[in-house]
Amino acid sequence: MNIIRFKIKYIAAIFSLCLSVSVKAQLHIIPQPLHLTEQKGAFVLSGKAVIGVDKESEAVGKYLQDYLATNYKLNLKLKVYPKIPIATAIQLVTMVSNKEGAYSLNVKPGSVKIAGNGAGVFYGVQSLLQLLPAKAIAPLKITTCAIADEPRFQWRGLSLDVSRHFFTVEEVKKYIDVMAHYKLNVFHWHLTDDEGWRIQIDKYPKLTEVGSKISFYEKQGKFRKLDNLIDGGRDGFYTKNDIREVIKYAQARYVTILPEIEMPGHSEAAIFAYPELGCQDSTGAKHRVRMLDPSEHTFGFMEDVLTEVIALFPNQYIHIGGDEAEMIDWLKSPAAVALMKKEGLKNEKEIQSYFIKRIEKFLLSKNKKLVGWDEILQGGLAESATVMSWQGEAGGIAAAQMHHHVVMTPLPYMYFDAPQANEELEPVGWNPPVTWQMVYNYEPQSKELSPQEAEYILGAQGNIWAEKVPNALHLQYMVYPRALAVAELTWSSKANKNINRFEYKMKQQYGYFKLWNLNARLPNIVGMDNIVTNSNQFGLVLQYPLLGAQIRYSVNGKMPDSNAKAQGFPVNISAMLKDSLVLKTYTTWTLNKQHIFQVATIKHANITASNVDQAGLIPGLGYELIKSKETNFAKLDTTVIATSAVVNTTNPMVLPVTDGDLTWVKMSGYLKIDVDGDYELTSGFEVSPALFLDGKPVIYKNKNTYVEPQKALLHLKKGVYNLSGYYIADNINRMQDLLLLKEAATDKLVDPGKYMFH
Repeated sequence: MNIIRFKIKYIAAIFSLCLSVSVKAQLHIIPQPLHLTEQKGAFVLSGKAVIGVDKESEAVGKYLQDYLATNYKLNLKLKVYPKIPIATAIQLVTMVSNKEGAYSLNVKPGSVKIAGNGAGVFYGVQSLLQLLPAKAIAPLKITTCAIADEPRFQWRGLSLDVSRHFFTVEEVKKYIDVMAHYKLNVFHWHLTDDEGWRIQIDKYPKLTEVGSKISFYEKQGKFRKLDNLIDGGRDGFYTKNDIREVIKYAQARYVTILPEIEMPGHSEAAIFAYPELGCQDSTGAKHRVRMLDPSEHTFGFMEDVLTEVIALFPNQYIHIGGDEAEMIDWLKSPAAVALMKKEGLKNEKEIQSYFIKRIEKFLLSKNKKLVGWDEILQGGLAESATVMSWQGEAGGIAAAQMHHHVVMTPLPYMYFDAPQANEELEPVGWNPPVTWQMVYNYEPQSKELSPQEAEYILGAQGNIWAEKVPNALHLQYMVYPRALAVAELTWSSKANKNINRFEYKMKQQYGYFKLWNLNARLPNIVGMDNIVTNSNQFGLVLQYPLLGAQIRYSVNGKMPDSNAKAQGFPVNISAMLKDSLVLKTYTTWTLNKQHIFQVATIKHANITASNVDQAGLIPGLGYELIKSKETNFAKLDTTVIATSAVVNTTNPMVLPVTDGDLTWVKMSGYLKIDVDGDYELTSGFEVSPALFLDGKPVIYKNKNTYVEPQKALLHLKKGVYNLSGYYIADNINRMQDLLLLKEAATDKLVDPGKYMFH
């Protein structure tokens, strides 16, 4: 039997099963509720239904009324009651709750009842909206169910950088709208940076008269070349009335806005408007000035700015940045040198600490709390500061251990300016790819924290920087669907997460994305993996989770485009396989307005059984630990062995030794096959090991399993096959499965005790 064709047919069967499940029930709520029970029957929503509210829930009722009118052309009546009658079709009941955001939702054949505090009622409505069909199909049926729900974390955030590319009030409102649909509740508004100042400050009008027009001045030759921006940037700023309008809009959706005013670095736009703020150089050298001078004039200026910011934003937190400060510039500044002498500061890091603590003191005098990026730990952390940990987790872990509140937003998992797949196939971005799976698997409360320390983790946040994001459609593409993973990992209980269920639910959201005219990145084709096979005939059936999608493809290595012939899914591909074949696809959806590219390589390998005497085989794979700074396994000195041992499980639990060298694991042994058949061999490592069967590479090293999925689909005869490999042990892969073997016909995992020998 042809192994590839068999395997893909199996995938197609599972895919069809998922489609049938989606027809049967619509319980695909994101984030996953704490308790959800599906019941028999349905509630039919008609235009005659009444939304019954009390005084406290009236605003949420009006929100629901407007949503149904806009998206489903249903004009329901809204009635305010002292006590809502039980016969009312939709009931929004305010109740006291010990947990902010908790709610209950009960859908019965005759009524829908949502109960909770203010935020809870709103979140219950969002769950109700995801029970509605994604199209206005009469009659609108809602599956009966019972939900009791509450958030895990109180900080469930998304940022938006409007400094590099300005986004309009309406674009920001839509950003907040979609956040609210998924119960995200903190909008981090990055309002100032080197490339633009976006908030009106009355006392210093040049901040917007000049600082919001950096792109204009760059084109005039009066500002440096904006080479870091994809298109030279987009100018603009928000008036105070604009800010108030957005705040009011966010409050109606229970979204808190966190404003960020960058300091002491990333201040080039402010310095361009007011040059006296810039760090002075006693040597007279001319260079790019991004750092604020730590002078009394600067502190007075920033306090004036913050006073006006504080007057606008009701949020208890103000973000002051603090990241990537070029502190070395201070050592040439007369003002900074004088400050060091006056305050007894030993180095530039202590100047940074002094700067942050001084701003913190001012914010505290205004009853506000300071938030900063993890660089504010340098030189000593301000007493009441909350840390956003972006340079990995180390800063957040250190701050939590010091009993400071922390928001986890680490590279790479929470950075959405990274591409979502192979960089060559996606819009340009910073950093290696970050898939939705990588986001979903992130855990904000590190195992390095004690239970008491973990309580200082307020939650997590996804970040997007707009150097390479020129417009709102591009922004939506970069943020969604990854933001849905942030929503579930911050709302749902840790025990209630399930990545396979989430993937199914996520794909059901595309109907809503279309309803909201949201340009989310399309899901991948099912089965587009990099494959090693010993089959001479390549057969593949391509499937897609969105109805109406079309595909253009080639098997000659050339990328198809919109001029190629399009066809609907499923697609049958068959070809002889002598060496390797490169499959390239161009998938479109919703009348070709959205598209994605994918590439998969299918390689042929001759796999021959060994003639080793099976009688002498011992269970388990042999492995050797090698300590080295070498990053290429082909160049390892394998004669210097630190430890030798045997591993009897797919999860080897090899602990890395952090002594400056890498902990390499060299494996050797045999794959024992007891029954002729078709098998799938994969690795559960997020970053793959190098695995060889009969000396042929079947899994290639250093490929992210979600970005470039790999598998070997092999027809193996009864016997033993030489198995070897290499990987670097780290704190992530020691909890993951090194090698997984499945029976292709049943997708059943084979017990490692039956196939791992040496």
